[in-house]
Amino acid sequence: MAMLSHGGRVRTRNEDHVCCAEELGLAVLADGMGGHAGGAVASRLAVEAWMGCMEYVVAHGVPSVGDLRMAVAAANQSVYEEALRDPLLRHMGTTLAGVWLSPVRACMLACHVGDSRIYRWRNEVFECLTRDHSVLREQSDAGMIDPLAPGSAALRGLLTRAVGVAACVEADVAGFPLQDGDIYLLCSDGLTDMLPDSEIADVLDALGGSPRLAAEHLVDLANDRGGVDNVSVVIVSSRHEGRLGTELG
Repeated sequence: MAMLSHGGRVRTRNEDHVCCAEELGLAVLADGMGGHAGGAVASRLAVEAWMGCMEYVVAHGVPSVGDLRMAVAAANQSVYEEALRDPLLRHMGTTLAGVWLSPVRACMLACHVGDSRIYRWRNEVFECLTRDHSVLREQSDAGMIDPLAPGSAALRGLLTRAVGVAACVEADVAGFPLQDGDIYLLCSDGLTDMLPDSEIADVLDALGGSPRLAAEHLVDLANDRGGVDNVSVVIVSSRHEGRLGTELG
């Protein structure tokens, strides 16, 4: 596993937060929002609560889908209660994407709220395993708007679900089989708003055997394209080598 978070070239504050525990198979990423210092506080609290809950679960047994829901609920409670306590943080919230991977059981459990995404690169196929909880995605799925049409980008950041903005939140949770050679990417929208899926896939294909190099290259590319938002990535790879000689843009 490798993780990297960068403030980007425009924002004065990094409101993303990432954490991973390779020995436990855990990784989580959050992209905060809320003005003042709220976004940074929300993402940190959510990650700490989710990771703390999942570390306890892994230490005492095998996690289930219900355990991931419980961890998201703990993250939501932590952010929501802090927002109630401090008026300056009243409107804060955060996305969250988290995974537990077990090579022994050949499975992965994943959860997410908001528009931070989880991708998989497997056998030359790059697939998004999550569905954005955003106005743009919902209107696009309903056939109400073309996501590539002018003006649609303004809807991308309008979330329909977020951690900490209400007393309860519903997370999407699913299980997936693991295969040898899989590469997984957790990322904030600071990456996906700057780079098309095809370029992200090229980087994972070329550098997937070196998660740290892949993470650094993805963040550098996002910043080279403008870096208009904080950009954070977590890469989990079971590939033993990459095509390091491949030309990358």
